[in-house]
Amino acid sequence: MRTMPVIFCTSRTPVALVALVAAIMAHDIQAQEPLPLVGVDVALAAYGLESAEEIRRGRVSVAYDPEGTRLAIYYLRDDPVQPRVTYPDPPPVPEADPRPRPETRETALWVWATADILRDEAERGTFLDFVEAQGITRVFLYLAAAQGERPSAGFIPFSSAEIGPLLAQLRERGALAYALDGDRDYVLEENHPGVFRTVHRLVEHNRTVPPEQRFHGVRYDIEPYLAPGFQGPVRQELLDGYIGLLAGVSEIAREGGLAVAVDIPFWFDAPDEETGEYMEATLHGETKPMLEHIMGLVDDVAIMDYRTEAFGANGALAHAYHELIMGEEADVDVFVGVETVPLVDEDLHTFSGPVREGLPEHAEARWIVLEESSEGRVFLWVVDSEEALAELEGRVRGARLLRHWPAGRPIRVAADAQSFRNHGPEKMLEVTGEIIRRLVASPAFAGLAFHDYRGLKELLEKY
Repeated sequence: MRTMPVIFCTSRTPVALVALVAAIMAHDIQAQEPLPLVGVDVALAAYGLESAEEIRRGRVSVAYDPEGTRLAIYYLRDDPVQPRVTYPDPPPVPEADPRPRPETRETALWVWATADILRDEAERGTFLDFVEAQGITRVFLYLAAAQGERPSAGFIPFSSAEIGPLLAQLRERGALAYALDGDRDYVLEENHPGVFRTVHRLVEHNRTVPPEQRFHGVRYDIEPYLAPGFQGPVRQELLDGYIGLLAGVSEIAREGGLAVAVDIPFWFDAPDEETGEYMEATLHGETKPMLEHIMGLVDDVAIMDYRTEAFGANGALAHAYHELIMGEEADVDVFVGVETVPLVDEDLHTFSGPVREGLPEHAEARWIVLEESSEGRVFLWVVDSEEALAELEGRVRGARLLRHWPAGRPIRVAADAQSFRNHGPEKMLEVTGEIIRRLVASPAFAGLAFHDYRGLKELLEKY
C-alpha cells in the first residue's frame, strides 16, 4: 500500500496565506483543434438589455471540459467603448523576516463533503486521520442539513447531535471548525432572514453543547458576482445586498461569541478594467470600496488567490499583498487560498463592432454568432470550423435575426496556472514555501487554506 505524503507535519510549522479565483494568463492562444459548435441561451434582461439590436460588444468564455466544451457569457453591453486591459507592475512584497517568530501560522482546509463524513464511519475516520497527519488547525466545515431535512432560502436545519461529536473529534486533533455556508442567491434580500436564522441557530448550538462541541466561527462563501444580472443593471444592488447581509451576520455572530469570516476573490480591490473605478457598496448611508467594508465586518478572510506561481504580476504574492496591508490596519487575519481540485482551461473572447449581418461566409477565423431566438432572448454561438458553420446553418434557418462578430484574440484562463492538481506536491510545497517565506513578516498573515479536502487528498494520493 502506498503511503500518503505528509505536506505539513503535526508540529504546526508556519504555513502561508491562501486565496481563490481564476488565473488569467494574457497571451495569444493557438487553437489545437477546431471547436465543435457550442452555444448558450441568454436572457437579455440579465444584462440590462431589451433587444438583440442593442448588443454592441461582449465577452464569452469557452471552457474545455473533458465532458464537453461549454460556452458561458461574461458580459453583453450596449455601449461602443472598447475594453482596455492593463497589467500594472506587481506591488512590492515584504522580505522574509530572518528572526524566529514565537507564534505559529495556521493550516486551513475547506471541507464540502460534510454529509458523507457525518454518516459514514469509515469516511469520518479517514478524514480525521488526514486532518491530524497534515497538521490542519482550521477546518472550514460545510454546514450540512440534518438527515431528512432540506435547506430553504438561506436556512440550514443542521443537527447539533450529528455535528457536535465531529467538532469534538476535530478539537482532539488540534483543529477548530468554522460553520461554512454560501450561495450566490444569499445576496438577495428575500434570503437574508434565512441566513440570519442559521447564524442564530449556530449561536444557540454553541450555548447548549459542551465546550468541545462548539464551532469556532461562521464562514460565508457567497460570491455575488455569480448571481444573475451582476454584469447588468442590478450589480450595485447585489453588492449592497452582500455587504448588508454580511453586516447582519457579523452583528448576530459576534454577540453570540462566534468569529466571523468570509472567502473573497483577490480582485475585490482591483479597479474595473474599463473605467478604472473600484467596486463599492453602501451600508447605512456610507459608500466605501468593497474590501474596506468587508475588513470592517469580519475577523478573518480567505483570499481565493488560486495561483501556481508565487511571483509576477499574476502571482499569488502580488494578489495577496493589498489584502495583507488592509488586514494589518483592520486587525483582520488573512488566509491565502491554495487550489488543488481539477479545473479546466478556458479561452476568453472579447468581441465588438462593427457588427455584420447574417452568418459568416467562411470559418477560417473564429466568430461569435448571435441568433435572436425569441422576444428578450438570444443564442450566442462560437464558430471556428466549416463543419460547425454548416451545422449552425441547419439550426438557424428562419431565425428572426442573425449577426456575427470576429471573436478576437483569446485570453487563456489556464487550469494549470490556478490549481496544483497536475503539478503535484513537490511544486506545491515549493510555491507555498516561498509564499510563507515572503509573507511571514506580516502580522495579518494567518496561514494557508487548501481547497479542498477531497482535492488535496486526491492530489497527494496521485503522486
